[in-house]
This record gives sequence, structure tokens and C-alpha cells, in this order.
Amino acid sequence: MLIKPINQGIMKEMKNIKYRIALAILVGVSVSLTSCDQDESVPDIPRDNSTSAVVLEESIAVSEGGDPTFTIQQESLIQEVFDEGEAFYEVSGQIGIRVTGGTAVEGVDYTFNLITIQQFSPFLLQDGYYYEYDASLTLDNIVNGIITVIDDGVSEGSETIELQFFPAGLGGVVIDDTMTITIND
Repeated sequence: MLIKPINQGIMKEMKNIKYRIALAILVGVSVSLTSCDQDESVPDIPRDNSTSAVVLEESIAVSEGGDPTFTIQQESLIQEVFDEGEAFYEVSGQIGIRVTGGTAVEGVDYTFNLITIQQFSPFLLQDGYYYEYDASLTLDNIVNGIITVIDDGVSEGSETIELQFFPAGLGGVVIDDTMTITIND
């Protein structure tokens, strides 16, 4: 008779322990998921050896089969960084480009000739494409060859691609700009 109440007490205590463990796991998972959120209210920390940049053209037009060309203009040049101890060269112009709208369809009307930011580094929690250049050479960087406009031979009128430019990685070029590409038949 004494064994039954002891077993019930042990079972009840084990049940409480299971609930405590489940609660601890749940709290731990929710804290780790919450800490991964990007808080856009945190101001961007000024970087040493950085410069602001803009896209000179607000909009450009290109024919099907053409090569969209535009200019990223910097305020100042970035000093080259080379660490001989680690044999590491820092690419100073690291820019993200994302499609934010438009009527043209990616894969049908155009394709990007760039890797995605996630392909460049899975640690960068940004979407879009990764464009890099040496920002220590010139204030005006001519950008071409990054988008292939497909000549589909179908008359469909003008179509648009709306792009957003933003800093990616640890590059020294700080940019927050947009541009529209119009594709003409």
C-alpha cells in the first residue's frame, strides 16, 4: 500500500519536471527567434573610411537585347585596405540591388548577371543581388553588364524594372537610392 502513493508522487514530480523542461525550451527558442529580428530603428553606425554615393540617373531606357548602363557616383574615394598578415583584400564598394517593383518579369524579360547576397555570404541577412567594385579608383563607377534584357521578339509595349540600391557587407560605400529601367520593344 505504501508503494502506490510513493509511485504516484514520483510520477507527479516527473510530470512537473517535463513541463518545466518544455517551458524552458519554449522560452529559449522564442528568445533566440526574437534576437534574430532586424531592428530598422537602430541608426547606421558611421564607418571609418566610408563615403556616400548616389545613382546619377533616376531612370534609364533600354531596348530589348540592350545593356542597361548607369553611374554610381561617390562623394570621395575609399582608401584601399590590404592586410598582409591575413592576405585579405577588402572590396570597398559592396552594394546590394533589389527589385522593388515594375511590370517586367524576371526570367522572362530580364535576368541578373550577379550572385545574390546570400550566395556571397549566408551571414548577411539581406535579400537582393550583390554588386562589388573598387571604390578607390574613381568617383564615377559606370555599371553595365549586370542585367541582361531578353529580346523575346514579342511586341508588348514598354515594361519597367524598379531597383533599390543599399549598402551590403562591410564595404565603405553608403548608398540609399532607387532607379527605374524602362524596357522598350
